[in-house]
Amino acid sequence: MAWFGGGQLRLNKYVSADTITLNGGGTAVIDCDNSPSVVIRILKKRQVIANPCPPPSSPGDDLTVHIGDRQQQVTVSARWLMSVSPAVEGMLSVDMKEKQQQTLNLDPHGITMEQFMQFLETVNDHFQHDQTLPNPTNVLVLLKLADHFQIDWLKERCDAHLINCVEIPLVERFLLIERYRLNKLKNFFLRSLHLVNLRKFIKTNREQLSPYISKEFLVDLTNRICDKQEEALDGCFS
Repeated sequence: MAWFGGGQLRLNKYVSADTITLNGGGTAVIDCDNSPSVVIRILKKRQVIANPCPPPSSPGDDLTVHIGDRQQQVTVSARWLMSVSPAVEGMLSVDMKEKQQQTLNLDPHGITMEQFMQFLETVNDHFQHDQTLPNPTNVLVLLKLADHFQIDWLKERCDAHLINCVEIPLVERFLLIERYRLNKLKNFFLRSLHLVNLRKFIKTNREQLSPYISKEFLVDLTNRICDKQEEALDGCFS
């Protein structure tokens, strides 16, 4: 019995396969004998709040955020955003254009207004209820914005979630490691991923990965792949 985001599902361990009916009306058959590890997520649909952190009536607390083609904008509390983001605090604490114009431009980050609102709601929900958990549908956006706004606790939760986020291909998750400095995901490849699978992964994706991996990380991966002691423990020989 497992719970994910308010949903519940029971798998029958006494039969060789279970058939699961999906929300869309289709079915999926899981072979329990050949699938020793099955992750099932049931995501609860949440209503997007128009503005999770509107500015209070105090003067000078308005911060207008521009997204996309600048026809989309939302006004939030500058004081609130400064309290959760060291990056915004730095911008608005000195005489930068963001402080002078009371604006923040997110055009270059490739996000939508709905995604930004979800980000605000996620951060606000964390401070009110401490229930912030990324999911496969929002983890990449939350990671990008957490990195931009320097919100370490959210970035760490995204890092932890990506380890088992099978909805995102492994190679795509690997390419996030050094871009966002994801230590938990990095340690997964260096210490937890089965050696046979790691070798296959590197061999299959070597050309794609080479331009995006540092020399130091490549050395660490090579050392693990060539670790004869671990090779013997895994029972796999090249």
